[in-house]
Amino acid sequence: MKRLMFSAMLLVIILLGSLTFAQDSVKIGVVGPRTGPAAATGKAFEEGIAIALDHINAKGGVLGKPLEVVFEDTAGVPEKAASAFEKLAAREKVPIVVGESHSSSALAQIEVANRYKIPFIICEAWHDDITKKGYKWVFRAGPVNSGVVNEYIAKFVKDSGFKKVAIVAENTDWGKGIGALTEAALKSYGIPYFLFPTERESKDHYTELSKIKAENPEIVLAYIYGFGYHYFVSQANEVGLSPKCLILDGAGPPSLWPEFWKNVGKAGELALFLSGMHEKVHLTPTSRKFWDDYKKKFGKDPTDYKTRSIYNVLLVAADAINRAKSTANEALVDALEKTNLEVTTGMVKFGLKQGTYEYHQWMPPMLIVQWQDQKQVVVYPKEASMGPLKKGK
Repeated sequence: MKRLMFSAMLLVIILLGSLTFAQDSVKIGVVGPRTGPAAATGKAFEEGIAIALDHINAKGGVLGKPLEVVFEDTAGVPEKAASAFEKLAAREKVPIVVGESHSSSALAQIEVANRYKIPFIICEAWHDDITKKGYKWVFRAGPVNSGVVNEYIAKFVKDSGFKKVAIVAENTDWGKGIGALTEAALKSYGIPYFLFPTERESKDHYTELSKIKAENPEIVLAYIYGFGYHYFVSQANEVGLSPKCLILDGAGPPSLWPEFWKNVGKAGELALFLSGMHEKVHLTPTSRKFWDDYKKKFGKDPTDYKTRSIYNVLLVAADAINRAKSTANEALVDALEKTNLEVTTGMVKFGLKQGTYEYHQWMPPMLIVQWQDQKQVVVYPKEASMGPLKKGK
């Protein structure tokens, strides 16, 4: 009887071991806000993750195993973001982490990545210092403040002939950083401007809007991430600042969230926003496939470009693991530095120039889009333009 019981137990152990082996997978960590003011980004990330897993696992996964994602919520809070990253490193033992959409969170997380020596590929946190710090383990395959301002926003202002500009920047790491860069760029072009700080989550912008209106600018560059931007647009119209004065959303996604038109009403007409995608602008075959497969899976067109951003960095991470033929950290860094991969927005190649924000940085192309009759019209850059910029009266 004892021998029979031992044999049965041994058989169970063998079967469980076989089942565990059969279900073995490679995990990648994801960090981003699933709760808090930017929870919409978490939803966008979830959708992008789903498409990425479909595409990667359909091609055999990584190292011959299915790819699995462990998504930790940061709530857009630096302390929680650092804790989320540490959990992925210490408890989940992931070999690589991707994601993030808040600069303050990313700046906290890169310290954890550096301490644990875990490669971290950031997709949507824009502060220059994230890569400028020169950490070996930190990469960014997404926008950076300097690139966004110098290559797109400031050039758009100059090329469009605006003579007076208001800058409204939220008092966060991202807002302060991109606000200061915009000041420097406009100054270099000799374009008059004035800067107003604001709170990211403020629901009342009337005081600052009355001051802005008194300065009579032709365009407001609004660096406000979240629903605070919706309040700003709506109230700008109420006080008579817009549409005569155009407003450009320097973050982008808040202008595309489902609540945008509900919250801003007619004030959304002629508003501009920065974006990394448009349904009629596909820079690569990967972009077209992503769009088509997203529509099949979710029954709608993608709206938030952060869906594609997280998709892109998951492709980059999987590609690096496969080329490294390993999940060892040094091997992954070496593979990432040699990346030459097509994603939805172009070919990813990380810069290797140390001492600048270009280190381990790849800046994707961006678009400036205007709402015209509630339709998205690309107005800049010229080579991607779908129609002329409309100015308010």
